[in-house]
Amino acid sequence: MIDPRTAAALQEFLANPGLDPSLLDLFLLFGPSYGQRQTRAPLTVAFHDFWPEFDKRENFFTEILSHRFAVTVVEDGCDLAIVSVFGTRHREMRARRSLYFTGENRRPPLDAFDMAVSFDRIDDPRHFRLPLYVMHAFEHMREGATAHFCQPLLPPVPPTRDEFAARKFCAFLYKNPHGTRRNDFFQALHARRHVDSVGWHLNNTGSVVKMGWLPKIRVFAKYRFAFAFENSSHPGYLTEKILDVFQAGAVPLYWGDPDVTRDVVPGSFIDVSRFADDEAAVAAILALDDDYDAYRRCRGVSPFVGAPDFHFDAYRLAEFIESRL
Repeated sequence: MIDPRTAAALQEFLANPGLDPSLLDLFLLFGPSYGQRQTRAPLTVAFHDFWPEFDKRENFFTEILSHRFAVTVVEDGCDLAIVSVFGTRHREMRARRSLYFTGENRRPPLDAFDMAVSFDRIDDPRHFRLPLYVMHAFEHMREGATAHFCQPLLPPVPPTRDEFAARKFCAFLYKNPHGTRRNDFFQALHARRHVDSVGWHLNNTGSVVKMGWLPKIRVFAKYRFAFAFENSSHPGYLTEKILDVFQAGAVPLYWGDPDVTRDVVPGSFIDVSRFADDEAAVAAILALDDDYDAYRRCRGVSPFVGAPDFHFDAYRLAEFIESRL
């Protein structure tokens, strides 16, 4: 359920469309007490076993914690070690407290750490649910793909009829060849209407989109639909893939989390798993592509505001971490 503090802030902001979105960014990232702390306690933080491109000094965790603590990033021997799943360095770490983080489809080992953050829906005081798309909304903003952390929450702007006509049908952008479910659906949809595969896998355009969020979103912005299939399916496992498509102003074709509508508002995307078979799903996509008014209504649905679960208020994660230090 949405935190009442967040609900009040969103209600005020959305009722006054002229307000500066950066003000909502500040609230969602740092909370209602932003700027009120006179002193910040020192906190040394180390990161272990993250992906190679991860920036240890400037990232989602250091950002939200820096407004509660005077954060210093160290290599080891720290107050808080934040550990991910891409290695075993953490087995030798020296830390007063430890936090396990994963965006991969793995269960968090709660008994091995002081606290855990993952997409899983676990009723345990040691666990905080944070779907990966929230962290990626921050990375999108930081890397210039979108202007604001709160961008996915702003009222969507449906395309005009001319803008709709100017966009191509559908994009498929993947490097991983092992997603059998999405490979099969790509073939089923492509057999009825041409789908541009613009990544390394199943490429049919003769060129490959560069890696990174900004190139991906810019390419998706040229299409009416884009694939947002997960690598695997598990309740709560909802990554950045659906967010990337929304950020580009396209309609996501989704498969993965069976409980996706707890996070994303029905009607804002097409959940392929809700259809009796692929033939029915393909027919629904083509019907929407052939009907501008119906497509416009779909694009006009705000995908995250109004969902039963709301996770963009990152300050709650900072509160959770602070409470367990």
